Amino acid sequence: MKKFSKDNYETDEALDELMQGSGVIVFSDVFSLEDINLAREIVNHFADTQDQKESHFNAEAEASGKIQLQQRVWNLFGKGDVFSKLISDDLIFILMSKLLGNEFFCGSYCASRLLPGSPGQELHLDYPYWDFYKTETFPMGLNSSFAQNCQATIPLDICSEKSGATAYIPGSQKKLHYPNQNDDFSNKQQMIAEPGDLVFFNGNCWHGASPNNSDHQRAALLIEFLPKYIKPVEDLVTYLNDEFKKNADDRVRQLLGLNYEYPKIMDVSTKQNNIGIGYKAK
Repeated sequence: MKKFSKDNYETDEALDELMQGSGVIVFSDVFSLEDINLAREIVNHFADTQDQKESHFNAEAEASGKIQLQQRVWNLFGKGDVFSKLISDDLIFILMSKLLGNEFFCGSYCASRLLPGSPGQELHLDYPYWDFYKTETFPMGLNSSFAQNCQATIPLDICSEKSGATAYIPGSQKKLHYPNQNDDFSNKQQMIAEPGDLVFFNGNCWHGASPNNSDHQRAALLIEFLPKYIKPVEDLVTYLNDEFKKNADDRVRQLLGLNYEYPKIMDVSTKQNNIGIGYKAK
């Protein structure tokens, strides 16, 4: 896992580490602690007051009766302006525009809070979808030669070895397949980071939350970024009211897919010819 400064990095070096290196990079001190603390306060409020929400890869927690120690808060765009601010950071747009295309989308945006005693997740991957273990439902020849997903984590608490920092297998993103009992996990490492840092990792990289063996919670914002042509996992738009959509700035509109006209109802479209190099040249 390479570490960078937001003011001193080479874009190509960072992206090469995501694709051909360990699969994980971290930028130090990207966000102000004021914004991080506000986001943490909001996440904790909803986690404390809402019913248990859907989460994934937590079979051990379910079996041991500890699923309530692994909490998710969804619909972050609608939970406070600070979440739109954090996800719209220049660094995110510079790197993701190069990796995924400059009309990339947000596929999911939630918070994960692990309370003390929480078990970890099974190792998994997030590309193309969480259920890639159902191989018969995906196209033949699918591979990792180019990026179609990138995950980002913004720690709200200290992500340490003891508090359950996300575990990963360095280099596992290079050959796309779902991890199984025949794979070598001996080089497992963790995404150690501080509040205000920004972690990126290749969605092909095998990863999963580690057990929280500390005496404090471990919360983080979890973000999925996708090229514009992949259907997002989370329906981010239906949550939001018309006022939010109307007043959202251009970056948030892009992240929500509102700037991209597809899919659309072709039978009621008034456009007659707006696609193609010839049209663009006119």
